[in-house]
Amino acid sequence: MKKKDIFLDYKSLIKSSLIEVIKHALKKTSEYGISNGHHFYITFDTTFTKNKIPEYLKKDYPKNMMIVIENEFWNLKVDQDYFSVELKFKGKIDQLKIYFSSLKTFVDPSVSFTLNLDIDDKIISKNSDNKTKTFNNKKQLENKSNIIFLKPKST
Repeated sequence: MKKKDIFLDYKSLIKSSLIEVIKHALKKTSEYGISNGHHFYITFDTTFTKNKIPEYLKKDYPKNMMIVIENEFWNLKVDQDYFSVELKFKGKIDQLKIYFSSLKTFVDPSVSFTLNLDIDDKIISKNSDNKTKTFNNKKQLENKSNIIFLKPKST
């Protein structure tokens, strides 16, 4: 094993497991539709080069975009590395191809379920009392035990 190889890369293991949860939810939705009030808010990086989205959406959302999969979506297909779906924007139906590695968040508010795949690493420093302080560039959520944070590797 090379010194640069990470023997147990927990971040990658967790991210791939979380993506499997998202894939499962999307696959079930593509097979059976969406029911019981479920709906998904999916935020992704619009600058990710493999993603296929219309140019006008890239212009309107230069960094990140959130899509909603609820009542009006068509042809949801889930592949190993990406999913594709047709959604209506400005009265027109367009197809999007979104790679799982570009996802930032996946939310199903009907069951208070949130996966956050995009956080900054926490910086730990010692303060004058010798107590450990943790700083995070993202706003901390209070007591949200069902929320998992992870910062994916850039590809």
